[in-house]
Order: sequence, then structure tokens, then C-alpha cells
Amino acid sequence: MRIGASTEGYDYVGLRCGAEKMTVELRTTEDFSGVIYTQGSFHSRQPPCFLDPVRGRSFTMNIPLDQCDTEKDGDKYSNAVVIQHDDELLTPGDAAFTLECDFSKPRDLTVTADLNGSKRRSTRSSIGLVDADPGRDRRKRAAYAESYSDEVVFLPQEAYRKANDEL
Repeated sequence: MRIGASTEGYDYVGLRCGAEKMTVELRTTEDFSGVIYTQGSFHSRQPPCFLDPVRGRSFTMNIPLDQCDTEKDGDKYSNAVVIQHDDELLTPGDAAFTLECDFSKPRDLTVTADLNGSKRRSTRSSIGLVDADPGRDRRKRAAYAESYSDEVVFLPQEAYRKANDEL
């Protein structure tokens, strides 16, 4: 059975990149009572890497950059979050998203002055829709959203339209 990369069952995926954590906001189309977890955290079922909601449509996970098997490559942090409708099994209709916070300097540098003396880091953030099956290649994205700021939003209806426009 093939799981696939689904654009159904959720309305919104948002990522906010912070200095110490990734904050992921998920909104489902209908009441959801499955599990939400970072890749590699299913069996341990430990917060903050695993969320087992009783019911609801809006969920937030705060993923520390130094936990939950978050990968670090220089100033780039990445992880994958799985939305699984059944508490125990991956099924068709489940979704997975790669999350990336890149704090390295951008190619085009804009110089600004801040009279308060605070230092702002340049950020690129992205969300990629991938196959929820852990045996699949997470680099093969079915859809993608990117922002040159610390926040990015992935909307499945827009991703679906873009994918069909490319066919």
C-alpha cells in the first residue's frame, strides 16, 4: 500500500522560526483525534516531539532546535512533522511536512540601522509536503512554500492548484 503526500484533511500549516524553537501551527478540516509527531518520535511518544490530541481542529507544536531529532547543518535547522489520523498506523490521507529554518545570511544583503542596538538575524523558512511513509525520500516534495522571513504558511488548496497548473 502506498501512503502518498496528501493535500486533504488540513487547511493550514504555519511555521515560525525562533532563536530556540520552531513553532508549527496546524489546522485540520474536521475534528482530529489522531497523533502529530516529529519524524523519529512516534515510538517514544514524548512531548514536545509528540502530540496526542483528544479532539480539535487547531494544534500548535513547539519543537526545540536542539531536540526532536532536529537536523542542524551550519545555521540551517530541519525536521519533519507527521499528521497521522490513526493513533497506531499510517494510512492514505496522512500527511508529512518538512520544516526548515535557515538563519544563514541571504545572498542579497540589505543593511539597516537599529537605534536600539538589537541584532536581527536574516531567516529563510520553508514547508514542504512529502510522503508520510517513513521509508520514502523526504527530499521529494509534492508541494512547497517558502518565505524570506521567519514565518511561512502552507495552504493545501493553493498547493493543489499549483501542482495542477504545472501538469
